[in-house]
Amino acid sequence: MPGFRRWGKSKFEKNPESSFKLLAAVLVITFYLLIKEFSNPTIRTRNTPTYGAQIQHTAWNGTGNAQEMRAGKVRSAMKYTYWKYRETAWGADDILPVSGGNSSTRNGWGAFIVDSASTLVLMELWDELAHSLEHILGIDFTHTKDLVDPFETTIRYLGGLLSIVELYDVGMIPENVLHGEARDLILEHAVTLAEKLGPAYDTPTGMPWPRVDFKTSRGVADPPSVYFEHPDKPQYAHPAIGPARTGSSILENRVLTRLTGDPIYARNATLAWAPLVWSKWQTPWKGMVDAPIDIVTGAPVGRDRHWDGGHDSYYEYLLKITLLAPPSDPYVGTYKTRFLESAYSLRKRLSTRSASAPGHYMQHLFIGKQDGSQYHNQQGHLACFAPGTILLGSKFYDHPYLKTFALALLEGCHHTYTSTPSKIGPENWSWTPKFSYDEPIHSPATSRAKQEWSESGFWSTDPEYKGRPEYVESLFYAWRITGEQRFRDWAWEAFSAMETHCKAPHGYAQLADVYKVLPSEWPGSGEKRWIDMQESFWAAETLKYLWLTFADVETASLDKWVFSTEGHVFRMIR
Repeated sequence: MPGFRRWGKSKFEKNPESSFKLLAAVLVITFYLLIKEFSNPTIRTRNTPTYGAQIQHTAWNGTGNAQEMRAGKVRSAMKYTYWKYRETAWGADDILPVSGGNSSTRNGWGAFIVDSASTLVLMELWDELAHSLEHILGIDFTHTKDLVDPFETTIRYLGGLLSIVELYDVGMIPENVLHGEARDLILEHAVTLAEKLGPAYDTPTGMPWPRVDFKTSRGVADPPSVYFEHPDKPQYAHPAIGPARTGSSILENRVLTRLTGDPIYARNATLAWAPLVWSKWQTPWKGMVDAPIDIVTGAPVGRDRHWDGGHDSYYEYLLKITLLAPPSDPYVGTYKTRFLESAYSLRKRLSTRSASAPGHYMQHLFIGKQDGSQYHNQQGHLACFAPGTILLGSKFYDHPYLKTFALALLEGCHHTYTSTPSKIGPENWSWTPKFSYDEPIHSPATSRAKQEWSESGFWSTDPEYKGRPEYVESLFYAWRITGEQRFRDWAWEAFSAMETHCKAPHGYAQLADVYKVLPSEWPGSGEKRWIDMQESFWAAETLKYLWLTFADVETASLDKWVFSTEGHVFRMIR
């Protein structure tokens, strides 16, 4: 071995000074590399599965701890909500919080019970959860007197059931509250429900029917009651639906496929939004789809483009499926591209700043809607989900321009809350765009609208508050992603207003007018200030997001969990 001999003992003897210099250099370099490695260790991930993502703010320095007083107040609100429902509406879909009656418009399976269960788990309300699980285990999802809405049923019921299983599987539910056999029965319920919803996808395009008849196991069109309730809703040759209805089942069904190993659920959900993701119909704006869409032909029958109600959760799920699905999914890149395209189109095409008003000089960023060639300078509370979703995408995809855009939109939603006497934002509002080639479609016509515009730079077009979660949902994302204390403070201001003005004898009522919340402003006892309805999303989302904003930041971390459009948590296994 001549190589060994060349560096053997004889060389040291011949030139010891040179040899010691070489040895010293080797030692210095080795020492330097060791220091560098321990300071910034190299992590080798070959053949090692990775779980989660790096979404949440990291430099907390103690600021991410729970705010016990605030979290406790929200938890108490959840307990009040739950026990008032249990007293007079148990088993019904919802309680009527003013009268104490009940409502069953979600097929009578107990929408509140299923929808709120994941909130009970996170808040560790074990007595309440035990009662709920007893009811859930006894539900017969094969029977209902009414036609079934596949969209609402998927996000509220199917998502609620699957979230219970997910939370149990990671050990967040004690065995004395839910044991393994009961967990399996809940998963069987989810399978039963998904199978009964299956006929919704029996269309030439794969896009779902508006309703399913469980008695005949067939998809059907909207019932006449929909047109009585919405007389302006157009009727077409075939059923036509919005992007949210066909594009908001991918998370729930992917989780069901993962839990059961049956690919049919993921397949149905993927085919359902395929006409949107891989649309063969040209749209003038990248990433955004024209709607409504014919479920038979896949052709758009309208030219509506926006991120508001009816379209919203499709764009939300484009992002969230890339968080939920493994990187090996061949379509993840396409979903990411579509989301980013749609977010930038929203920023460029639909966002406008409000012009200064006589009594309010500050300008705010809002997002409107496009109907054909017309821009509608009107935004709904539902669209306040957009700041949180876009902020999530900006962090996950590393797009700082989207972060700036999202925070500006969130400030606009915040302004609608702080500008009303109740400190709660309205259902819909309009503003005068600062820059516009055409006359705005909407302008303040009444003396009330003119006064609201003059004082705040916008005016309400529907002054109700329906208990919606979207604003506080975005505050939750903003807090967890940026770590800025102001978002916790804004959430507390919103909750305090809800506690003051929405708390009714049997739950939390909706508000008839966020500008008129004092009993003295209404005839008689003042009960007319309330709308006698409490939707299940009040417990499933609004209270959940508020509580999580004040809880420790590691609770339901965005690095480990994906939230459905109904606020249900699914494990992020990537």
